[in-house]
Amino acid sequence: MSARRPTLLTIDDEAMIRETIAVYMENRGFTVFEAPDGRRGLETFLDKRPDVVLVDLRMPEMDGLDVLSRLRDVAPDTPSIVVSGTGVLRDALEAVRRGAWDYVVKPIQDMAVLGLAVDKALERASLKRAVRQAEQRYTNLVQNIPLLIFGITAGLRLEFVNQGCMTLLGYTREEALAEPDWLLGRIHPEQRDWLRGKLEQCLADCSQSFSRQCKLLHKDGQTVHGVLKSIPSSECAGRAPRLRVEGCIMDIGDRMLLEKVLVQKEKIHTLGAISAEVAHEIRNPLMAIGGFAKRLTRKMPQLEEAAIILEEANRLEHFLNRIRDYLNPVRQHPAPVVMADVARDCLALLAPELTGAGVTPRLDLAAASVVVEEDPDILAQVVINLIRFTLAALPPRGEMWLAARSGEGFVHLEIGGDQARPVADAEKVFLPFDAGGDTIGLPVCFRLVRSMGGALRFEQQGGKGLFLLSIMTAEARRAERDGVGAARAEAAAQAPGGDGPHPGGNDEPGKG
Repeated sequence: MSARRPTLLTIDDEAMIRETIAVYMENRGFTVFEAPDGRRGLETFLDKRPDVVLVDLRMPEMDGLDVLSRLRDVAPDTPSIVVSGTGVLRDALEAVRRGAWDYVVKPIQDMAVLGLAVDKALERASLKRAVRQAEQRYTNLVQNIPLLIFGITAGLRLEFVNQGCMTLLGYTREEALAEPDWLLGRIHPEQRDWLRGKLEQCLADCSQSFSRQCKLLHKDGQTVHGVLKSIPSSECAGRAPRLRVEGCIMDIGDRMLLEKVLVQKEKIHTLGAISAEVAHEIRNPLMAIGGFAKRLTRKMPQLEEAAIILEEANRLEHFLNRIRDYLNPVRQHPAPVVMADVARDCLALLAPELTGAGVTPRLDLAAASVVVEEDPDILAQVVINLIRFTLAALPPRGEMWLAARSGEGFVHLEIGGDQARPVADAEKVFLPFDAGGDTIGLPVCFRLVRSMGGALRFEQQGGKGLFLLSIMTAEARRAERDGVGAARAEAAAQAPGGDGPHPGGNDEPGKG
């Protein structure tokens, strides 16, 4: 395919000059358009959109200066070259002021001069386009990268922030830039002085940089965990001061959630193994003690000690049954369901209880409008238990909320509220070993969520407690299934003597 021919428009009221330029430039490979005056020249430009324009200054109806002004308005990146018989310096300066890229004086003694001016103008236009495209790519990258990128100048004033401030902290760029100390204001108070000192050190000394895990404050009041890191400066060397500090903040909330879930699962696994062993060891003697107490009670009904022994034996038996039920696998019947619908249905079922307590939960479920593939009844049972536990912990006129966010293949449902009093040990709320009745539903919730491959955690701070329920989206679940299936097929195909999975083979993961 032949390369596209460059196009040129020459606007001049002298036909001989137009024809001379047209013949020369066509011989150089250009497609040339002609116009006898400024008005028709602009019409031709808007119709043909040439790559370069040659303009005479002195023309009827509309002179060249007015043409230059209009071209600058409608197509500032199209090079325009003045080709005029007036050699007055004032005219040349005015032409440049109105957007001319070059100036060639008529009569043209050597047409190569005009050809060179056109070539340089087109080369300059090409460079400007390349620079603009590079700047646009850089801007798109900076604005859409999943990090918050910022620039701080002297006085710790926020000079630049990308769109990551909306994703991470809920503020638009305009809101952030309107508040000079916005960044410091978003850092948790206990770390604010440290960051102020580090930023001042970096402004005073180019060699300084830092990186630290930090807590930030979201617009809606939530705490966001991130890593704040300064970007080394390339504008100065040594220990000289610099004009601004640039840095980025990476959201590590999902990573911290995963770490907490892994630790929690390990604790539960260890405690479960210990509990199963203990239950096995004490069940037989416990049954013997209970049987002895029953016989003793029948023979000596008046003996109070026998009744106490029997009551305690029954209590321990009930405790062991709770451990057994907690460790048993859960049967599920997964189906596609929208997480937000589950939350709203649960609130509808609990409406009498909420109304009776005078509570109207605040809802922010837009991010939960994604599909998960779980057992709807089990998922609803979990959400109902979490809402009830939160409701039971509310003080008079306390506030409750349900909020959602999504990311990394999960939808996260937060159920929280004010607390009349804090939970004594937050890490024990999901353990099945408390003999009291208040927390009996939470271990079941944790077991059910764990059976779905999700995560459940509890936090409390500043008189507020919240549960964070994390469930894998249906799309992520399918991707994980497909990935596991592909990995198994590949492993089977690569096994010695193997040619793929065989019907009837045990290709299910082992169950502990």
